[in-house]
Amino acid sequence: MTNSAHRIGAFTCAVIAFGLAVASFAMFVASYPGQAADDAAMKAWAARWGNDVPTTGWLGDHQLILLAVIGVVIGAACVWRRSTRLAVHAAAVILGAVAAAVFLKHGLDRPSFGVGTANNSFPSNTVAAFVAAGMALVVVVPQRVRTVVAVGSSVGAVVVSAAVVALQWHRPSDVIGGWLIAIAAAAAAECLVPVRGRRVAAHQTNPGTRLHTVQS
Repeated sequence: MTNSAHRIGAFTCAVIAFGLAVASFAMFVASYPGQAADDAAMKAWAARWGNDVPTTGWLGDHQLILLAVIGVVIGAACVWRRSTRLAVHAAAVILGAVAAAVFLKHGLDRPSFGVGTANNSFPSNTVAAFVAAGMALVVVVPQRVRTVVAVGSSVGAVVVSAAVVALQWHRPSDVIGGWLIAIAAAAAAECLVPVRGRRVAAHQTNPGTRLHTVQS
């Protein structure tokens, strides 16, 4: 695949993901049936965990610490692999997802249909941050451990997604929006700073030896 085709593909993926986020907002937030179903699903899931009202929970006390740890690991991986491109790409994914989620969450209006709270919570910036951090981590680690990291990141993102609904921080549509925004940010970053399929400098184990390259 040529570089131009790769960028076009990444851009297309970003547009599709963002379009699906818009469709999710229109379906579950901008309509009464959507709001009713969304709110009912959140309360039913939260009730399973004994949460009748919004609750801080373990995630509320530790989410910033968890994100900071993931950020440190991402930074360490970029330093170990000696790749500025990977670092820029990871930063673009995470910062882009969080910035977009925060902007949309505070900029969008939730129509008042008398269902639940009137404040807009779409998309979930917490979910967007964790999904984006997980995606960035998968990209920056060496290929030999990428599958394991991908599985672990996916499981972690799913747990966070389930937790924010159980704690009544977010409705299911907010979670869907958070995932889609993170995917859009990752695709946009790949369009602007491509790293997949490229070669980056490997860690130099012996002083004086030539650096070789490994597939990113």
